[in-house]
Amino acid sequence: MTAFRISGFSGLIPRLAKQLLAPNQAQTATNCNLTSGDLRPRNGLKLVFAPVVRDDIVSMFRMEKGGNEKWLAWDKDVDVARSPVADNASGRFYYSGDGEPRVSDYDTATAGAGPYPSGCYVLGVAPPVKKAGVAPAGGASATMVSRAYAYTFVTQWGEESAPSPASTLTTGKVDATWALSDMDAAPPNFGIITAVVRDTPAAGQVTVTLDSVFGLRASEELRFTSIAGMTDLNGKFALVAVDSSAKKVIVSLATAQAYIAGGTWSRVAPHNTSGMNKRVYRTLTTSNGTEYQYVATITAAATLYNDTVADANLGEMLPSTSWSMPPADMKGILVLANGIACGFRGNEVYFSEPFKPYAWPTAYRQTYDQDIIAIGVTGTTLVGMTKGNPFTITGVEPATMGGGMEKLGVAWPCLAKRGAASFAFGVGYPAPQGMVIIGTNSDVVTKDLFTQREWSELNPETFIAASADNRYYCGYTANGSSLMFVIDKAEPASFIKVNQKITGIWADPWTGELYVTLDKKIYRWEGDAGTKLSYEWKSKRFITASPINYGAAKIDADFEMTEAESAGAQAAYAAAIATNQAWITIAAMDDGLADPSLGVREIGGDEMPEIPPLAIDSLQFQLWSDGAMKFTKQLKNARAFRLPGGYKADNVEVVLSGNVKVTGVVLAETMDGLKQA
Repeated sequence: MTAFRISGFSGLIPRLAKQLLAPNQAQTATNCNLTSGDLRPRNGLKLVFAPVVRDDIVSMFRMEKGGNEKWLAWDKDVDVARSPVADNASGRFYYSGDGEPRVSDYDTATAGAGPYPSGCYVLGVAPPVKKAGVAPAGGASATMVSRAYAYTFVTQWGEESAPSPASTLTTGKVDATWALSDMDAAPPNFGIITAVVRDTPAAGQVTVTLDSVFGLRASEELRFTSIAGMTDLNGKFALVAVDSSAKKVIVSLATAQAYIAGGTWSRVAPHNTSGMNKRVYRTLTTSNGTEYQYVATITAAATLYNDTVADANLGEMLPSTSWSMPPADMKGILVLANGIACGFRGNEVYFSEPFKPYAWPTAYRQTYDQDIIAIGVTGTTLVGMTKGNPFTITGVEPATMGGGMEKLGVAWPCLAKRGAASFAFGVGYPAPQGMVIIGTNSDVVTKDLFTQREWSELNPETFIAASADNRYYCGYTANGSSLMFVIDKAEPASFIKVNQKITGIWADPWTGELYVTLDKKIYRWEGDAGTKLSYEWKSKRFITASPINYGAAKIDADFEMTEAESAGAQAAYAAAIATNQAWITIAAMDDGLADPSLGVREIGGDEMPEIPPLAIDSLQFQLWSDGAMKFTKQLKNARAFRLPGGYKADNVEVVLSGNVKVTGVVLAETMDGLKQA
């Protein structure tokens, strides 16, 4: 008597023929949760925030302070890193990809009604460019000394710039009053436009003369307003070049308009000048050599200072001699476990001073022989994903990390920056050969799931991914459709598809929760326990030596809802009703052909969410043979049932679809045979 049982449900192995799969492996596994070995539906998404944005959300970040939660959202690929500094009560964070690298905190980023971030500062502190004038006068001592002076800017957060150029070495009496003059005030965040010339220095470019370019760099963003004549220039532009001597900037703009007059400029990411101070330093020569030591702190607006501090009262040595701002076009910012911030540009990797993400010494930069696509982190190791061979950089101090660079000896090009994700055991990303993990044991970890041809059919160039619970959650676009899949290498053959279109994905490192974006809204992944996705699971093709007729089947399924599921279903149902009523009340359903959503929703569609069912009790069984469906039944309980006769076949496949938990499937030639499986 022939019979078989399916239990310990598993996912797909696309590289294997359907008859070669193990009894518990699948040809189709969509919207399934198989982590326990049971076949379960995935929970639905739970809406957590609907920001006011114009375009699809690509990147997101959650902030929390004093029990209040706010969400930041961008329509571009932005990397965000929380500050590694101690006692970060303000919620400071750093991000790149939205113009020049920037810094903000909870209050600055969430001021006003949104969208957020509503405020930020440029990351790093622009250094002074003028050297101080020095004039000693008076004094009664016969002792003469020679001194040079330098000064720095210091923000309200204690972030210090590189020093100004050193003053001219000046000799005077040791007890003289040393008058400093002509020091820079804080760099401006706005000003006026004095001239504009189109198609200069090349066609499609515009040269703009400003009242000041102090603190401006190429690739930073300015906003121009109130320009008469060349109104095309009113807006936000990235700077192509900055001419400090002529006070000119160049932007890309093709226009036939002529400039008439007027105009103002402002930084999109301003310098953090509120409460900014200067620190004054001067040289002191001892038996250990000559060093700049702290003299005094004055306001950033002060351009004059009289130094009467005795040598014995000088403070610490100048710490920021080698500190620079990060490059304005740096991308991929992240923070290693040892407090070192990292980023990349072209084929260069940049490192900050430990726990000082505003200070990026030039000497810490490392150059690779291939262009970098993305970087990731595992512990204190940075992983570089490139157009060819990946590399790792390991070290405790940024000054010595160059010696820790190791180029892997195999070409595994990274196909998608947004497809990279960091795990506890390494960094994963899509390569042409499959999903690569760079860690203790670097390898193509999907080689037992996919051939290279089958992997390429997923279109890995479109991957957007995140790691949660050490699983790889990925959205992709193939054959005109946007879907998701989940890979879990901790479990055998765990590749599962999810019918979900997303535009962004992010795992919160604080909570471990996974979030996705679609339709300009942010959702918690599987956050709605009361709503279950309908799964589909199709078995391997079971082959028998000779044709037989399976006459009976039994599905071990649980049709009872747990207390939590019942409460969740009721809550989801009530929430959908309330939301729809609110849309109806304010007449904002977007359900008419003349509404703003024309071309966004299907005909007959609207803003209102679907009403979820109150019961979780759907399970359909299908039996297939020779590529044709032989039988289908909608099940309401776990009792055995008969299958149709009148045919024999040497192959069968089972398809289950629904939203209830299934622990096993048994097929046999007779009802009595079910007991023997």
